[in-house]
Amino acid sequence: MIIALAGKGGVGKSTISSQLIRLLSRDGVVLAVDADPNSNLCDKLGMEPLGSVGELRNDIVDDPDMVPAGISKQEYVANHVRQIISEEGNVDLLVMGRPQGQGCYCFVNGVMRECLSNLIPAYGNVVIDNEAGMEHLSRKTLPKADVIVFVSDPTRTGIKTASRLSGIVDEVSIEAERRVLVINNAVGPAEGLIRYAEELGFEEVFVMPHDEFISRSAMESECLDVPADTVFGKALAGLVRSLTRK
Repeated sequence: MIIALAGKGGVGKSTISSQLIRLLSRDGVVLAVDADPNSNLCDKLGMEPLGSVGELRNDIVDDPDMVPAGISKQEYVANHVRQIISEEGNVDLLVMGRPQGQGCYCFVNGVMRECLSNLIPAYGNVVIDNEAGMEHLSRKTLPKADVIVFVSDPTRTGIKTASRLSGIVDEVSIEAERRVLVINNAVGPAEGLIRYAEELGFEEVFVMPHDEFISRSAMESECLDVPADTVFGKALAGLVRSLTRK
C-alpha cells in the first residue's frame, strides 16, 4: 500500500508520517520516502540520509558523460538509487530532494520514474512525506498513491487549505483511490471541525489529539517515537487500521 501525506508546513505532517512508518514497520519492511525538501522526516526517524535522488539528477544533467560506457542510464540510476537508500531495522529511507539549477530534467525524470516504479512494488507498505504542492506525485516521478492523507491543524482555515490541496490532486491528475483528512493536534471535542470538513467534501475525517508527550519529546530530541499507550499512540493505531483496511 502506498500512503502519501500532504499538508502545509507546521501542521505535524512529518510527525504523523514518522509514526505511521514506525507502526507499519512492526509488520514488515517499510519504504519511507522523504519527498519534502523542508521535511525533517529523517530526524524524526533517527536516520542519516546517504544522499538524494535530486542530487543524482543534478549530477547527471551537469555531466551526462559521468555514466560509464557499457551501462545504460537506467542501470546507472537504478544502482545509485539503491546505494542512497538508508536502512535501519525494518525502515528503508529514500530522500527525493529536488533539481537545482538550469538544464533539461525531462529525460532524467523519465529514467527516475521507471526506476522508482520498479523499486516501490517490492515493498508491502510505502509512506511518502510530500511537500504541500506534491511535486513528485504531480510530475509522476513517484507512482500513484492508494491513499492521500491531508494533514490540517485544528482550525477552519487549516481545513480549507487541505481542501485546496485536494483540489490540486484533481488539477494535476494525481491518481488516488482514497482521500483522508487528518485534523492534527486537536484539544477537546472536534465535532464542529469534522462537520466543516465534510461540508468541504472530505468523506473520511480522522482526529489526532494533542499529546503532551510529543511536546516534551521535541524539547529533548529531534528523534520521535511515541509510545502506543499515549493518547496519540492509541489514535495512531486507529488511523493505521483505517488506512490499511481492504
